[in-house]
Amino acid sequence: MAGVRVEVRGLEKRYGPVKALDGVTLEVERGEYFVVLGPIGSGRSTLLKCIAGLERPDRGDILFDGASVLDLPPERRRVGYMPPGYALFPHMTVWENVAYGLWIKGSPRREVEERVEEALRAVGLLHRAGSYPHQLSGGQRQRVALARALASGAELLLLDEPLTALDAVLTLEVRREVRRLAKGLGLTVIHVTHNQEEAMAVADRVAVLRRGRVEQVGDPEEVYFHPATPFCARFVSNASLLRGRLVESYGVVGLAEVEGLGLVRVEHRGLRRGSQVLVAVRPESVTLGEGGFRGRVVDLSLTGHTLKVWIEAGGLQLLAECEPRLDIRVGADVSFGLAEPLPAFEFVGYEGEV
Repeated sequence: MAGVRVEVRGLEKRYGPVKALDGVTLEVERGEYFVVLGPIGSGRSTLLKCIAGLERPDRGDILFDGASVLDLPPERRRVGYMPPGYALFPHMTVWENVAYGLWIKGSPRREVEERVEEALRAVGLLHRAGSYPHQLSGGQRQRVALARALASGAELLLLDEPLTALDAVLTLEVRREVRRLAKGLGLTVIHVTHNQEEAMAVADRVAVLRRGRVEQVGDPEEVYFHPATPFCARFVSNASLLRGRLVESYGVVGLAEVEGLGLVRVEHRGLRRGSQVLVAVRPESVTLGEGGFRGRVVDLSLTGHTLKVWIEAGGLQLLAECEPRLDIRVGADVSFGLAEPLPAFEFVGYEGEV
């Protein structure tokens, strides 16, 4: 198998008054594991369905290796599509579920047998070929759905929220396995999710989608540490966005006076002195117990190995993350510092939504 290069050009799609896709343009390289990240309603699943041929866009084009596929039906696009929940037939065995698409296409019996065996061996489930979906774990069902996509001869895997039905431990295992298999087979993957951690863990590159538009495309480190917009900073890293004013600027760095805090060092994209800004503070950028800022703990949340701490300072709230500590209590006064420089954006029309 070999991957395919995908180009999405100016894609638009409406459902009545709702514009699900608003001029989406993307390029996905052959063999790339590409993740589309965005909240509910951002157009992620609609984009995937258009690429699969399950929806037809109102405007724009989709090209595989330079050739338009808009007029090709789904079965001729050599695409493996995994919908949410895997859509396995409960009354069919693992072998029958994987073979179903080949039967529908009328593939010769010998070809069906060879492809199903190859796909099940690739996902490590050949020994469970006679089992039914209810006899499998969530991770095994996920791998059956993947095998079905592989058996179809797909060059492109489209994964729609593939890990939402799995528990936290299984998610870690399965997402590594899916990436390993795809890379081993040289397939192109487009994986859509609303989960930021999942996107950062598996992607070669990430596209952040908001209201049917692409906000940023880049490798995970770029998108996380150098967000292009306030929305990207808020959604990808759960950053606190603080209002302020740029009082000094030296190229792409400067000083911002943040309401309630004072002066902080920032990096920006060519803003002028005096600009009204939003300063993004990622939770891990807040260092508790050190630095010159003072605040009060207003809430705590322990999530596994991480303690989330909400701090009120100067009439604003910041979210900090640290290792679990017994000395932090709600109502306690704390000192904190900020790992600077912090990303800053011009405050123009940001509506505050995630």
